[in-house]
Amino acid sequence: MNWFKIHYNKKSAKKHGWHPNWFAPYLTDFNNELIDEIVNFQTEHDLKPDGLVGPMTFRRILSNREYQLEFEKSKNHILVNGEKVPIDWDVKLDLIKPGAFRKYRGSRKPNMIVTHWDVCTSAEKCKRVLEARNISTHFCIDNDGVIYQFLDTNDVRWHALKVNNYSIGVDISNAYYTKYTALYELKGFRPRPVLADSRVHGVKLKPHLGYYPVQIEAYKHLIEALCKHYKIPFVVPTTNEGTLMTSVHNGAASGKFKGIVCHYHLTKRKIDCAGLELKKIIDSLY
Repeated sequence: MNWFKIHYNKKSAKKHGWHPNWFAPYLTDFNNELIDEIVNFQTEHDLKPDGLVGPMTFRRILSNREYQLEFEKSKNHILVNGEKVPIDWDVKLDLIKPGAFRKYRGSRKPNMIVTHWDVCTSAEKCKRVLEARNISTHFCIDNDGVIYQFLDTNDVRWHALKVNNYSIGVDISNAYYTKYTALYELKGFRPRPVLADSRVHGVKLKPHLGYYPVQIEAYKHLIEALCKHYKIPFVVPTTNEGTLMTSVHNGAASGKFKGIVCHYHLTKRKIDCAGLELKKIIDSLY
């Protein structure tokens, strides 16, 4: 390894605040691969190809990154193993910091989509909490229905213990507690629905905040795009009577289930997403 260049780039990154993935999405560390990508970038932009992120290279990569982020935000697609998969909805790419997930070598083939709520008041705050706890999620649907993508779906995010390797995580922004109702209105949103009849693991929950209709529509579009791309069946855990199961599903908890689940299907310790009419939503997609 070229230790001098690695050391130089580490100091440069600490000083200026850049990350290896600015030069290539797959990069998470300071190594020879990063140096090669820096040289490629410098060559493409008529800079001295020395593999060092000095002031000129930093200014150019910063400008390039700002342009790319604005360009990505203006497009309706999700990032799947570095490829752009179209989706008929507003998506914003807002990649989470390196270290809160694991890069997957090769092409991942998830068989399950796990639905969560973030217990935060916005997607922005959700990302802050995730980064502070060094955990991650692939998507978060904000209060206005905009889908934020925090990770490429080929990355393994840390959200559901035993099934991380087999699943894609989708959070719906929802603070859960009714005491936050006024906060949403202060931010210019309509009163959030309150659900009073939710039952999970056989227990009736206290009234809690529900989901904005626009979030449900965004969720439908996202699920449809993911299921079609990965060939995940449009099915959910059901009882013998054909209704949505609202307790742990053994197949889902073991990672063997193929379909769409809520977090509470994986463990008795979770109740998200209580009140989400998952079967009705998925039935409407096929």
